[in-house]
Amino acid sequence: PLLFERHSVAVAAVNPESSDAATITFDLELAALPGQFLMISDLQTDDKPFSISGCENGRVSVTVRRIGPFSDRLLRARPGDLFSIRGAYGSSFFAHSGSVLLIGGGCAVPPLTFFAETLTAGGASVTFVNAARDSTTLLCRRRLAELPLRQIVALEAEDGTTAVDQAVRLLQTESFDRIYAAGPEAMLVALLPHCETTPTQFLIERYMKCGMGICGSCTLDPLGLRVCVEGPVLNREVLVAASEFGVYRRDATGARVPLTNREVCTR
Repeated sequence: PLLFERHSVAVAAVNPESSDAATITFDLELAALPGQFLMISDLQTDDKPFSISGCENGRVSVTVRRIGPFSDRLLRARPGDLFSIRGAYGSSFFAHSGSVLLIGGGCAVPPLTFFAETLTAGGASVTFVNAARDSTTLLCRRRLAELPLRQIVALEAEDGTTAVDQAVRLLQTESFDRIYAAGPEAMLVALLPHCETTPTQFLIERYMKCGMGICGSCTLDPLGLRVCVEGPVLNREVLVAASEFGVYRRDATGARVPLTNREVCTR
């Protein structure tokens, strides 16, 4: 699409996913790939980025968790409500037809589920680690169960198992041609040393204003890569070279914001 092309589109459906999340589907014909994102506005605030969790048959969807005023308004939308959408933007996952391991945590599970649908349709053998804090926040379990893949659920607060724990166990006993991961930054940083011998791609998040590489608000130090253009899907080698990854991120003003103690991990 044209970079500045904007669509006024209607909500087609709102489907609850968990206690505080839902999938919002819009009537929009779009050629979007797993890993890419949309910039969405309700015309009350600036555009906000959302990873695409599905795209087919003239409809595109995002899965939203309630974390602030805009996500709350989006979750209160009803079929027929209008929103403004730009995109799709950013890089996408590189599909592979062999044996692949997908590791998803929290709100990043839906875009990875979109990718799992692409992979299984292409004949890949897929193992999907679906992680969440507990069963009330787990996303896409039923959707994944409908696909020809192996799903492994990790619920940190209930069984004491994290996405990283499950991934490490699998990597110690099985061989995979590719690894793909999306989730909280602490999870991704913890996975880095366990993926040294396998081609790996990560879907990461950064604060975005424009979504198309103009403002520079999502640039990764010290590489100068724009997450909205060269990312949000990046190879492991890129993140190893990014000194900010797992250490800090930037807020709306561009100031560095250290990650919390829970988020900080040693590579």
